[in-house]
Amino acid sequence: MSSIGVPFCFPDDVLPPEGTYSSREQVREAINDWARPRGYAFSISKSRTYANGKRECVFSCDRGAGRTPSLSGSRETSTRRTGCLFSVLAKEDRITGNWLLKHRQGTQFHIHNHEPSLDPTAHPSHRQLSREDQLKVQNLSNAGIVPKKIRSYLREHSDTIATQQDIYNCISESKRALAKGQSTIHALADELNKEGFWSHICLDDKGVVTAVIFAHPDSLLYVKSYPEVLIMDCTYKTNKYKMPLLDIVGIDACQKTFCVAFAFLSGEEEADFNWALTRLRSLFEEHGIGLPSVILTDRQLAL
Repeated sequence: MSSIGVPFCFPDDVLPPEGTYSSREQVREAINDWARPRGYAFSISKSRTYANGKRECVFSCDRGAGRTPSLSGSRETSTRRTGCLFSVLAKEDRITGNWLLKHRQGTQFHIHNHEPSLDPTAHPSHRQLSREDQLKVQNLSNAGIVPKKIRSYLREHSDTIATQQDIYNCISESKRALAKGQSTIHALADELNKEGFWSHICLDDKGVVTAVIFAHPDSLLYVKSYPEVLIMDCTYKTNKYKMPLLDIVGIDACQKTFCVAFAFLSGEEEADFNWALTRLRSLFEEHGIGLPSVILTDRQLAL
């Protein structure tokens, strides 16, 4: 509805043209590219495989998939769904493997029962990140870049219209994929083992993780040459588990610092640091690394 009360209308060419495509995904991309400037989007509402192996798919207006909202009920809710029947049909050609896009018979499938959207971000289909953008999000997130800045970067370097929430969802999905259905700590243990890290995990009587210490194999080779001075600093509880991170850093002959090991601790008490230092000493002895002559701290009394 415009500012003067006149309803917006869809253009006459609202239906995407019929055609042949090499895959179902190509059909989806083509019809959504057509729909985006016209104020709507498609989503898959039905997909079927016949006994002979032939496949077909109905792409419907994303405001029509599902039922129209009911006025009855104990709780008032909102929905984008309007029961719109606007849709097209795609069928696979078993001989060529191509997909044929056809208009459905019946004028009810050619008309929307709502006004067009004024902003394409109203449709999740238009906000989907490409595989390339998903990889960018994962890499930037792994580098510690916050979703707000990732969104700004993508807006400048790609044609995505993904929202900040879409960025959050992409990061969460990549973390779930990395965990492979395991708990976070089991996923961490697997990843450390896969990458060849030396690590040790401490559990309490209930099996809850209380501390983790790990070191990269390249760090162990380097500290073997420069074990004389270590710097230890415990950062603030900036991770989601509120576990202090103990950074253990060495200094080489050029006065350059390098990472030796990291430890997530349950607290900053003397017992926590004793556990970390005991494990670090066993690590040095296990790899034939000399003990340091000097250990520098940031006046952490417990350490």
